[in-house]
Amino acid sequence: MLTFRAFIAVCATALCSLGLSGCASNPGATPQVLAKEAGTKFSQPGPYAVGVTTLKLADRSVEVYYPASHAVADRQPPATYLQTDPIPPAMLAMLPKLPAGADLSITIPARRDVAAATGGPFPLVIFSHGAGGWRGGHGELLSGIASWGFVVASTDYIEYGFVSQFTGASRNAAGRRPAVAAAVDATIGLMAEQTRDPGGRLRNTIDLSRIGAVGHSAGGGTMFGKLDDPRIGTIIGWAPVPPEGPVSSHTPTMIIAGEKDIAISPTAASSAYATLQTPKRFVLVGNLGHNAVSDSCLAIRNGNDLVGLAKQLGLGIPQGLLALARNGCGADDLDTRAGWAIVQHFTVAQLRSGLGIDQRPHGLGETSGRLFSGAAITYREELK
Repeated sequence: MLTFRAFIAVCATALCSLGLSGCASNPGATPQVLAKEAGTKFSQPGPYAVGVTTLKLADRSVEVYYPASHAVADRQPPATYLQTDPIPPAMLAMLPKLPAGADLSITIPARRDVAAATGGPFPLVIFSHGAGGWRGGHGELLSGIASWGFVVASTDYIEYGFVSQFTGASRNAAGRRPAVAAAVDATIGLMAEQTRDPGGRLRNTIDLSRIGAVGHSAGGGTMFGKLDDPRIGTIIGWAPVPPEGPVSSHTPTMIIAGEKDIAISPTAASSAYATLQTPKRFVLVGNLGHNAVSDSCLAIRNGNDLVGLAKQLGLGIPQGLLALARNGCGADDLDTRAGWAIVQHFTVAQLRSGLGIDQRPHGLGETSGRLFSGAAITYREELK
């Protein structure tokens, strides 16, 4: 039987792998990076409130963030989850009583199971977390994207997600590729069923003719694996694992990378960008680390994450794992909400451009690297 000491060490390993799972956040924090002009409007919440609901596939769950009406959604409390939610019940039972003051909750800017907004259908975005992550670990950023008029489906990629860290399945990269590709297809199929369901919450809400894909780390590699899928109009990788083999597809792409990323270095991200065909864009954000895009960063700053809990309980965590868990989430790193604002802006701008929503790209182009004060942003694009 797995001891608690071994269990928390495996949890730490999972959290510190290429895509970190969620811990806790402070929704009251204020970004220190301020928009300098109207071109950064996608860094702010969009015109819609956001609903969130959990759907089921045969072998996994999907968290769906979708546009909702402020008149309805604002009457409901914000959605919350616990950092322990991805932990299997049998292992969760091994956790001792938590230290006084431990806060394992996360609040995101979405309302659970509210009615979808009228005015659709809205483009679909398929999202993949990284290795060691789970479907709910990026609720803040995915809610922000949904507020701009997108339905975002975040699937549990069990082949390399949190639970896989206990089984070793995540280490069999070659063997998992067909299952991962099938999970992307199943997610699109599920969303097609939802928008056609006469009694469903998402009835007539999803535009299946406009599908984008976003992935973090290993999840970026998953989405780049769909470059030849004619249904997908644009693909965005957040600190992504590079595409497998030579790329011939001219699907519009974007890579968003962090200057302080110790998992996917700026050099590695730039090399991945070089393998892609045009049109493509590259955004490098100064003082941004690998875990900065997940909900966990504010908790790590405050010591209220699983790794912090393990330290409070006196369990030894290797320094290398601690460094990866904290990468992008320390006092010397870019303010967490400021980083979210920048990533949200470029992600929404690329989705709108790649899916043909904006006839002319908005918030992109050679000058977009100067759109934010307080952060060094390097921007490149090759469109022909």
